[in-house]
This record gives sequence, structure tokens and C-alpha cells, in this order.
Amino acid sequence: MPMRNIFLEIGKSPEEIEAKLNKAYTHFFEGDKDTQRICFDKSEDEAYIVDIGHTDIRSEGMSYGMTIAALLKKQDLFDKLWNFAQRYMKNKVGPLAGYYSWQVSTTDFTMMDPGPAPDGEEYFAAALLYAAKIFNCEKYKQDAIQLINDMAHKPCEADVHTMMDVDVGLVRFSPMDGNDFTDPSYNTVAFYRMYGEATGDEIWKRIADNSVAYLKKATHPVTGLAADYSEFNGTPKSTPWHKESDCFCGDAWRVVWNMGLDAANITDGLERADAQCAGLAAVRDWEVSAIRKLLGYLNERRPYLADMRVDGSAFPREARYATGGLIAMNGAATVALPAGDPLIKPFAEDLWNMEIPSGTWRYYDGTLYMLGLLACSGKFNV
Repeated sequence: MPMRNIFLEIGKSPEEIEAKLNKAYTHFFEGDKDTQRICFDKSEDEAYIVDIGHTDIRSEGMSYGMTIAALLKKQDLFDKLWNFAQRYMKNKVGPLAGYYSWQVSTTDFTMMDPGPAPDGEEYFAAALLYAAKIFNCEKYKQDAIQLINDMAHKPCEADVHTMMDVDVGLVRFSPMDGNDFTDPSYNTVAFYRMYGEATGDEIWKRIADNSVAYLKKATHPVTGLAADYSEFNGTPKSTPWHKESDCFCGDAWRVVWNMGLDAANITDGLERADAQCAGLAAVRDWEVSAIRKLLGYLNERRPYLADMRVDGSAFPREARYATGGLIAMNGAATVALPAGDPLIKPFAEDLWNMEIPSGTWRYYDGTLYMLGLLACSGKFNV
């Protein structure tokens, strides 16, 4: 069973859906450089995604851009982004070799911080695996496998740990020393299953299982919300550089989409095989219930907020109303809900009707908006 096209289910025509995708792509990748565009060419064979508000280039955005390019079948753009990432973001020597700098300068393209943010590596690897299938390119798969193996098995050296913590079997907030906690949104269970299929390495099944068990503790039992950061046991964690990281805000918006993609892929898999699937079906059922919990909680509080404590109480400072990024992730998560579920239409319509993010903060809202459109258009069916 192919991944569903949610927009079709809520009454949009194929022509309308393609027009929506094309308009968004043109806006971010070919539009006005001051108010719309986030992607820029460095040379004939290199391109990069800019976090406009912070004036830097992030592994997160580069990996999202590669995912968008692959799913829209734009191989030239995919190659240009991957070329840039490998030439300017990849650590070539030392304890960090094989990992990607999370932050690069837009002025001279040097690493502002050579340390990695694991969501970049996770999406780089997934984008490469998607591209390997879409473009029938074995080199992309081999690049993905090399990165996947580094994430799981790179030996600890100096102050650099293995990205997947060797003691608890979960993704670390960073492999750098002192970052022995996690980010709920970095627990990309669907990608871990893809990594295991690509490599044949059983470690990814264990990490996927560990991540599901962790998310059951990290998502609040009443609201379904997770924090931006948490301890490995799921307890929300505040940090000196992000005082509100124990709350539901920017990073945490992505958790519901991660669960949605995994549940949708499991459903697809169960259609194709029924033996030994009881465990996966139970995971899928829990993920669907967790998505319903979160969407139901927010749906009852319209116009809902983008920032709050995980129990739904007030954010420590002034909260924003739902942003484009949160609207996109909530819409994307509906791919996991059974057809006709009453929560599909309001959240998918929210995504369909929102304005394309523009201006200073268009990078994060915009990349999540693109991922949301691709999810609800059935483009993640690879």
C-alpha cells in the first residue's frame, strides 16, 4: 500500500497539489533573494541552504534541502547540496572525521563549529537512501552506508563519543563530551529502520526499539507533548544555552512527524507481510495513539500555541501562536491516521491554507513547510 496522499483525501485535485508544491519550491529555491529564497549557488556544482535569521549554514537545513531535492526528483540540486556538504561541512581528519559541522559561515564557508548536530547526519543519511532509489544511484547508497556506520560504530576518541550512545543505545544530543542526553526530535525511528535495511546491521533494530521505548517516556501522558531536550530517561532538560529546552518549542515540533512517518511506513510494511509483525503493529498503534493525543490536545485549544511546558502549562516567557513549522509538522503527522479520522482534515487544511513562510525567519518554518507538503502529497513513498 503506497503512502497516502492526504491532500487528495481532503478534496484537493492532483493539479492543485502539484501547483502547491511547485509554488513552494519556486519560492524557496528560485525566489526573491531578500524575502523568499533560502538556497543559493556557490559555484556551478555547489549550493547551500541559509538560516536567514542567524546568517549561517546548518547541517540540518542542508540535509532537509537534500531530502526535498530527492523527493521532488531534482538530481542536479541534490548533487550541488551534497557536494557543498562534503567539501565544506565534513570533518576530514581528527576525532570528528566522518561527522559534519553543524554550522558553517556564509562569508568564507569555514566551520564556525566543527561539532555535529545529529539531526543533520540522520537526514543526510536518509536523503542519500531516498536518492539512491529515486535516481537509481549506488554511489548515494554507499555514501549513506559510510555515514550510517560512523553514526553507529565510530570509536570514541579524545572528547568525541559515538553518535549513538554506546551505553544507552539512543542518539546523543551531540557526540561531543558532556552531551550525554538527547533531543526527542533526533529520535528518527523510521530512518533507523531504513538504515538497518540498507546495512543489514542489527544495531539499528535495537536503536529503533530503544527510541520507541524512550519516546513513550518523553511524551507527556496527557498532552502528548515532548520537550526540546531531555535526559535519556525522558525527563525534560533545561540547558544553559537554551533555558526553555525543557519545554515544547522549536525542536519538539518535529516529534509528531517522526512518529507519523514511522507509523505510516509500518502500516505499509504490514500490508506486504503479516508474519512476525505483531511487535511492529503494536508500535504503530502506540504511535498513532500518541499522535492523536497531541493533535487532539491542540485541536481543543485553537488558536493553539507553539510554545508551552510539556504538561500544557504556560511557557516561561511570551509564547508564540502556532508557527508555520508547527502547523507543517502537525499536518505531516496525519499520514499515520486511518482514513476518515476526524483529526486529519483540520490539521491538513491548516497546512494547505497557510501562507508560504517569508522574511527573516523563513528558513526553519520554510523547510518544515516543504517537508509537510511532501508528506501530505504522498512524496515520502519511496
